[in-house]
Parts: sequence; C-alpha cells; structure tokens
Amino acid sequence: MIALIGFVQPSSAAGPTISGTGGNGLRVSPVRKDVTIEPGKSEVITVSVTNVTSQAATLQTIVNDFTANPNESGNPAIILDPKQFAPSHSLKRFVGPIANVTLQPGQTKPVLVTVTVPKDAAAGGYYGAVRFAPAGVASGPDQTVSLAGSVGSLILVKVPGNIREQLSIASFDIRQNDRPSNFFTTNKDLTATVRFQNQGNLQESPFGKVLLKNSSGKIITQFELNNTTPPANVLPDSIRKFPISINKVGKFGKYKVEGNFGYGASGQLLSASTSFYVIPKIYVLLFICFVLFLVFLVFGLPRLVKAYNRRVIRNARRR
Repeated sequence: MIALIGFVQPSSAAGPTISGTGGNGLRVSPVRKDVTIEPGKSEVITVSVTNVTSQAATLQTIVNDFTANPNESGNPAIILDPKQFAPSHSLKRFVGPIANVTLQPGQTKPVLVTVTVPKDAAAGGYYGAVRFAPAGVASGPDQTVSLAGSVGSLILVKVPGNIREQLSIASFDIRQNDRPSNFFTTNKDLTATVRFQNQGNLQESPFGKVLLKNSSGKIITQFELNNTTPPANVLPDSIRKFPISINKVGKFGKYKVEGNFGYGASGQLLSASTSFYVIPKIYVLLFICFVLFLVFLVFGLPRLVKAYNRRVIRNARRR
C-alpha cells in the first residue's frame, strides 16, 4: 500500500507530492502508518502535512474507507461518499472529527488523528485514508475535484484477539504484457506473477524468493518478493497480484520458476512452481515447415507417384 496521489484514480506512484490547479501542492508524512490498538483503547496518530507552494492554504481533513481494487493491483479503491462506509474492516467509524488546518507557504504542521477502537470490536484489520484537500470543496461520490486535489496517508490498524491468518496462492504463472502463458517467442518483458488470496481477517504482507532454473534444474538467479519499505499488503477478502520481472532468461529453452513464500506472525509457508518455454519465431516457422514437409512425404508424395504411374501406364497403352 502506498501514498494516495493524484486521486482522480488511486495512483501507484511512490512519491507523496501532489499538484492541484494553480500550482497548489501538499506533502504528507508518513505515507502509511501501521498500528496495533487493543479493543477499548485509543491511539493518536500524527500525520504531518506540508504546504509546498508560495500561497497560504486552509485544508479540510477527510477520512475515507477504502477497499481492495478489483484489478488486483493493490491500489486502494477509495470510497468517496461521506455517508458510506466499507462493508467490513472500516476504519472511518473509529476516527473522531478533525479540525481544518491552515498552512503558510512552506509550513509544516502535525495533524492529530485519534483512532478509538470500541470494546466490542472484532479482531482483525481495519484501514482507511486520511486526506487533505482545500477547505470548502465539496466531498462526495460525484465531486472528483476533491479527490484530484488532495493528498493523503493510509492508516492500517490491527485489533488483537481472534486473528485468523489465511493466505493462499490463487495462481502462479509467467506473463508477457500481463498475459499468462507457458510458451513465448521472445525472452523480453517476462514476469513471474503470483496472486495471493487473503481469506483471513487481517492484512498480510507476503515475502519470499522466486528461483529461476534451467532445464537441468540449475538455479540461474533468484528474485525477492515484496521487499519494499513498507512492504505491500494483501487486504482481507481480496486477491492481489505481485509481478516480478525476471531477467537472465535465455533466447531458447525450457525454464522453471519456483516460489517459496512466507507470511503471518508464525511464518506460515507457501510454495508454487511452473515451467515455460522460450522458442524464437524462426524456430517455430522452421518447425511448421518441417511438419508440412513430413505431411507431404507421408500423404502428398505417394499420391503424386501414383498419379505419375497412372499417366505412364495410360500413355504406354495408347502406343
């Protein structure tokens, strides 16, 4: 999970700066905060916001829930309707009102976000976005300007108790241009893509290694999964894909990738593997030509020979 930037659609860019109309811009820190709060307890989270423009700005603080993006990219799907909450894992319900903040040019101010977890809150993960936008701009499902002109920070809360950690591998394959296959005509732009499905009640950060092997089983190289800071999460009740660019694949041959992954407080393990082939187009064309030649030898040539013999026999009889 990363900073919410651009907000017309949640962006996958990593920087925390956004520019609005007229050169307005804000910067927030941290871009993501992970905390553990016991049921019945509160915690104050400090989000620093900076006005990076040459004009004073008065900002409203907007708290939104978000859900996992259907495209499995990990970009949060922000719920903009101020009256709407996430169907589950809503953090918005736990956050108290936050006053507007006025910033002079270049000024940074801490904004205190109080998260209060009810005593009867179920154990698991809760998450939301704290956004800053120009005060007086309407916020709602049809007010895209408030999304485009805002910057925010993600807050992910773990409530201890009956935590259920259940991550599985939905698929593990090799892709080119995000299309899975076991056969490729070039070794360019190949990715090993693992899709994790979270059926638990807590956001999970899988980690591990992907090994690339040749046809004899020798390890060519290895790649780290989810080694960013902070690491990416798979939200409950969702699937998220992790593409890993794989290089050092030759221009021809059979290859195998093996993934060994871990997750959770107890270090639960997952593994998967798949094989693929890289065969250049020229080899494919030569193979097709060879097959066609064999077909001709088996079926076409005998017919030609028989036809030739019949003509010879007819000509001999006419003489």
